[in-house]
Amino acid sequence: MSKSLRPLREFYFNTPFYNWRLRKFASREINITISDLWPGEPEVGREIIDGKIVGLVASSHKQLWKKIPDDPLSLESLHGFSWLRHLRAQGGEAARLTARQMVGSWLDECQKWHSLYWRGDVLGERISAWIGMYDFFCGSANDEFRSRVLESVHRQLEHGISDFHYTDIGIKRIRAIKGLITALVAFNLSLDRISLLERWLLKELIAQINPDGGHVSRSPAIQIEFVMALIDIRNCLRACNRNIPNELTQNIASMTAMLRLWRHGDGKLALFHGSKEGGVSLFEAVIALSESRRKTVTEAPATGFQRLSAGKSTLIVDTGTTEDKGLSSHASPLSFELSIGKQRLVVNCGTSPGDTALKEPLKSSVAHSMLTIDNINASHIAKTTARVPQAITVSFNRETVDGDILLDGSHNGYLPNMGIMHHRSFYLASSGNDIRGEDQLIYTGEPGDLPLNAIIRFHLHPRVRTSLIQRGSSALLRPHSGNVWRFRTDGNLKLEDSIYFGSALRQKSEQLVVNKCLEGIRDEGKIIVKWAFRRED
Repeated sequence: MSKSLRPLREFYFNTPFYNWRLRKFASREINITISDLWPGEPEVGREIIDGKIVGLVASSHKQLWKKIPDDPLSLESLHGFSWLRHLRAQGGEAARLTARQMVGSWLDECQKWHSLYWRGDVLGERISAWIGMYDFFCGSANDEFRSRVLESVHRQLEHGISDFHYTDIGIKRIRAIKGLITALVAFNLSLDRISLLERWLLKELIAQINPDGGHVSRSPAIQIEFVMALIDIRNCLRACNRNIPNELTQNIASMTAMLRLWRHGDGKLALFHGSKEGGVSLFEAVIALSESRRKTVTEAPATGFQRLSAGKSTLIVDTGTTEDKGLSSHASPLSFELSIGKQRLVVNCGTSPGDTALKEPLKSSVAHSMLTIDNINASHIAKTTARVPQAITVSFNRETVDGDILLDGSHNGYLPNMGIMHHRSFYLASSGNDIRGEDQLIYTGEPGDLPLNAIIRFHLHPRVRTSLIQRGSSALLRPHSGNVWRFRTDGNLKLEDSIYFGSALRQKSEQLVVNKCLEGIRDEGKIIVKWAFRRED
């Protein structure tokens, strides 16, 4: 749809006539029960009862809807109502009444169209939450309240369908489609409209899912949300006895297999491209409800990730091409994470959606376990940060010999500015007890800025205690559980502070930092830095 028409449409949505038109859609009864199947976190539910939600604190529920969080994502989450799961997980009459009061106050304050509250993706999430958890917060409510809720859902449905093609591309469109299908099925409305939404869904699957099952965002967090939405849509179609499109079934299977690639031994997600660890119970629910028996993907060339596993060791490596698509990509080519059994050892710093001051810094190359030159980002993330002025490409090759795995990769992120190519090699022994790496910086002869230093960072999980030994030439890593590991390098090694945003809280952590002078690279042609992690017996 033409964006030039958007201001006119929004002007129309703000008129009394449009609000009058929406009020013509009466309350409808739920004829087909649709249940939200995903687990919540009781402790978060307790906080909501106490008045704290998505980082906001309000003295009353009505005041809550008048607050404007600093981070737009918090506002979207607030009006999306998926947090009702946490209240449901908490259980009890207090949780039920809190949910009912918050839905009721939203109906009082937000019934008229708003550019964000009624945006397709936010509206879709809200419809899904209200219908999927209707029995939880509406089951014991009076007839008047139930009628108000269902009348609002009907109005949101009609608006959402008419305005769908103005919804931003990506996961937002899937959120919108999920909510609209949920309402159409629950109200047992026109089969033709369900067929229309199915066609919209199939177009989005083609546009957003890579051949290896990865989402184009390359984000584990978006991947798991996308799979959840597809499972919800499939279950809605089953509830009204419609045939499930083969494309939907196949994409659920392929995306679930890809999702497993990003899973560490602790059962949670790796921290790439705007992701947090997430909960084990949610991951297990997705795996079970996907109804897929496909094995874990270990190579995803289209999405750009490799998983190396041997013994108890798992390396997850970002080998993806970075393009400026307006998505939430981080500047992390050839970064990696390492876990030993259930213990994470080497990590990326993660993301902090509720803290706008840290949003861009956590996307930067220095917030990842990778090599940088002079702390300059290896790819574009924002106009305000040091960057390379073009998209970059990553190439790689993988071999397995007698159980030993060798992965070679390279990227041209520093080629335009400095005339340097970066090659990185990973070696994982079949025992899982010997992990080696080599970083090569090769000067191509092309003009550019003179580089000063290569800095290789290995961010460590907060539960890993580290000490430098042998006059700072190596380090001992002591995980909370399991064996001690020794890190060695031929570069200049330091131990510095870091931060970790893998879970809900900001945590202090440490990082191993290896420095190598690059002042002679144009004369020598290349500089090599070697490093290794080995288990101590």
